[in-house]
Parts: sequence; C-alpha cells; structure tokens
Amino acid sequence: MTSPYEFLEQNGPQQWGAYGGGQPTDAARPTPAPGWGPAPAPQWGPATESGGPGGPGGTTRRGRRVRWPLRRGATLAVAVPVALLVALVAVLGFGWPGFLNRTVFDAAGVQAGVANVLRTSYQVDASEISCPPDQPVRAGTRFPCSVVVDGQRRTVTIVVRSDDGRFEVGRPQ
Repeated sequence: MTSPYEFLEQNGPQQWGAYGGGQPTDAARPTPAPGWGPAPAPQWGPATESGGPGGPGGTTRRGRRVRWPLRRGATLAVAVPVALLVALVAVLGFGWPGFLNRTVFDAAGVQAGVANVLRTSYQVDASEISCPPDQPVRAGTRFPCSVVVDGQRRTVTIVVRSDDGRFEVGRPQ
C-alpha cells in the first residue's frame, strides 16, 4: 500500500502549499491522441463588411444567391418621406398653428386673480373660489368660476380679453 503523501515525499511541497500545483513536467504532460490536428475551417465562411455570408447580394456556401429584403434605394424611399412627415407634424404641432402647444390658465392663479378683483373692484369678500382647470388662454374664451359670497354660492363669469392672459371678472350672480 502506498502512502497518501507519496507525491509530497517524492517532490517536496509545491508553490502556495497546494499539492500537485504548478506546471507539469514533460514526463507528466499527456500526449495528444492520434489523429488530432488543427481545428477545422469555420463552417459559415469568412465574415464580410455587411456581416452576412458573401456580402450584400453574395452567395451562401451552397452557391445560392442571398437576397436582402430591402435595397438601399428602397430604404431611402421609405425613410425620407417618414422623416419629412415627422418634421411636418413637429412644425404644425408646436410652431404654427400650434395645435399641440396649448397654453392654458393656471387654475390657482385665476382663483387668486378673481379674489383680488372681487375685493378691489366690487368690494366683495369672497371665499371658496373654484375655477375649472385647463381653460385655454385665447381672446374671447368664457368660463364660469364658483365663489361663496356672504355664505351663498354664486357664479362669476371670466372673459379672456387677450391672448397674453388678461381676463375680466364679472359681477357675482
């Protein structure tokens, strides 16, 4: 029976305290099996600039021609009109006439303005002022606000006088 420490007794301690570590000697290297040689050539052919087999319009390994679904001219024929359409929507939506760029009143700002006008112009002390949100800032627009005056719920009509946000507050009804 051999000792479990036979390798250590013959070779001494190995680097880092591990048994059998380090580089194997020539005698300990396995010999390759007969018939093993270099690796075979790649199965799909050499890589090309387009990344496909044989390049654009090239052939596959079986000799068949590869057809790409869109050619450069067809891609441009689709991409250019799409880009022009996106630009047109952006200009019309955010520029002139601006159907995507709506300017609306801040409800809290309108309520503060209504309270100020009722107090200074009509000498009325109003509470619980409530105006609808997202009213457009456009000359001629009208919308109601609800106020409580002397314990009774009343309505004041707001009339927008200019596109820069000036408005008129009607007498409580």
